[in-house]
Amino acid sequence: MCFTMHLIISSRSDPASLSMLSYLTEKYTFTEKNGVMNHGDFDLLIIEDRHIFHDMSLSGRYDYAVVLSRHSSAANIRSLTAHPTGNFGPTADLGGKPRTINISCPVVMSGTLRRMMELYSGDKFEVTFEATHHGPLFDIPNYYVEIGTTENEWNDPDALRVTVDSVMNPDIRSYDNFVGVGGGHYAPKIKQYFKENSVNIGHIISKHDHDTLEPWEIDMAVKKTPGCKGFIMDRKGTRGSVRDMIKKYADENSLELISI
Repeated sequence: MCFTMHLIISSRSDPASLSMLSYLTEKYTFTEKNGVMNHGDFDLLIIEDRHIFHDMSLSGRYDYAVVLSRHSSAANIRSLTAHPTGNFGPTADLGGKPRTINISCPVVMSGTLRRMMELYSGDKFEVTFEATHHGPLFDIPNYYVEIGTTENEWNDPDALRVTVDSVMNPDIRSYDNFVGVGGGHYAPKIKQYFKENSVNIGHIISKHDHDTLEPWEIDMAVKKTPGCKGFIMDRKGTRGSVRDMIKKYADENSLELISI
């Protein structure tokens, strides 16, 4: 896969995003080019409002966008995460639209998480995917990179180094791309399978969305995971009705179904 120009988005309304921005601009030299801040193949956009509500049209200008963000966890889980964007199901409380997902970025998002796993050797943070959730709306492939979960973590030097350096230097592999299905918000079995096998992950449909999932949303997840070869499904972490929908869809469309 050939990439040309990429966009990094930071929000002044997000303290972790600002910390990541500071690290980014201190380590990597950005200079003005055609009215935007640029470093090599990366342009930098700094917005004032909260990114999850900042819908953007970027088609024809960038091949993908990555958003620097904080992560909030009610369980106070310290994490470094990457995830696709959009909403499965009938609500969109955190931006975007109901039952509307963006084009995922499986090769680069997976490459970023793969690099994060390579760079981080401590035990303070869990390095993991998150399932597809929240806005904004984009018209190009995109993903989020987040640091969770409190101000202490948002300013942690190790967290900033691992996340930002992985965005700038993802470990790109030309593996097959899959939609993940099942498990909780952090999709632990899918992450472990990813870690141990030669695959890239696009959209992830958490079990939290299974009760309201419509069959056509499975088709949407496949079509918005570029080059999708099939599904990696956490069998025990998937509702029976969704297991049946996934199997039926995979059979009808000659897609691979890896059950873990």
